[in-house]
Amino acid sequence: MKIGSVNQPSILFFTPYYEQNRGNATTAKRIVKGLKDWGITVWVFAYEEQEWNEKWEDHFLRADLYHILHLKRFAEWFTHLPHLVINKPYILTSGGTDVNEDLKDPEAAKLMNAVADKSCGITVFSNDGKRKIIEANDKLQDRIFVIPQSVELPKSEVETDELDGFPTFLLPAGLRPVKDIFYLWDELQSLQNIWPDLAFYLVGPALDDSLYKDVLMKEKQHKWFHYLKEIPIEEMVGIYEKADYVLNTSISEGQSAAVLEAMSLGKMVFARNNAGNASVIEDFKTGVLFENPAEFTHKLVKIVKSIEKRNDICQHAARYVREHHSLEKEMEQYLEVYTHCLS
Repeated sequence: MKIGSVNQPSILFFTPYYEQNRGNATTAKRIVKGLKDWGITVWVFAYEEQEWNEKWEDHFLRADLYHILHLKRFAEWFTHLPHLVINKPYILTSGGTDVNEDLKDPEAAKLMNAVADKSCGITVFSNDGKRKIIEANDKLQDRIFVIPQSVELPKSEVETDELDGFPTFLLPAGLRPVKDIFYLWDELQSLQNIWPDLAFYLVGPALDDSLYKDVLMKEKQHKWFHYLKEIPIEEMVGIYEKADYVLNTSISEGQSAAVLEAMSLGKMVFARNNAGNASVIEDFKTGVLFENPAEFTHKLVKIVKSIEKRNDICQHAARYVREHHSLEKEMEQYLEVYTHCLS
């Protein structure tokens, strides 16, 4: 594979997480798979999980290009290695939180801009992400590329236990404040008056001690609430398939991999109306968007009353992901950015 003037370039890929089942890790693994499918040499360094040493120094010197995931986290980590000088082309990919939340902090924005100023390309998942970066630094406008996320969801041969209850609501989310995991709590609790066997399942790593304690307490107090903790990505297909409804309650999203995964499997998704969710869900066409908890219940009742409408939405969701969020399409767009940087 030849990109620009470089034949099979070596790429050092920086990601905050690679082993832990988080959104950044899902994104990194998907892009790395695409790079390897091209026949490109790629080394992956998870800077929040690994220690920098002589081996990585060698990769740093040998790489033709750096691809960096998450602007703020990388910028903070890089300040601890003052002897490193980036004198190769590098691409930044927004992880979502860095653009949606971190740019609100002037000090974080300053740090992120320092890294972004010398980049040859910045990729974001949606036009909203592009707009927010331009608002923070309009000098970056010509180097921002919108590349929607794709879905790469491996399936395990291991059978997943049935999710008990009906209906079952599944929220795939790491335990951190931005995910606002209890946003629909009161509504779901009230809905038990209609469905006594209703069950709410939360899946994701415990990333915030206070939230984790709250989750464990609620699980003890309420038989209808279940915390499944962190589940390997290859086992998530079985979890999605057993759920009746998949939820996203995040305050903000870059572009939720979990939402796209559920949609790709033809699941009924109810998502809080933020820019990231609205970039992939057309209300009552490929899923349902809600502005507040009361509207969630109102729209849920509508869907429950019409099996035909629900089936139509689920079919459109799966078709939409196939047509607009394939790994092949995503990697073709990254190829264009790499070519731009290496030419």
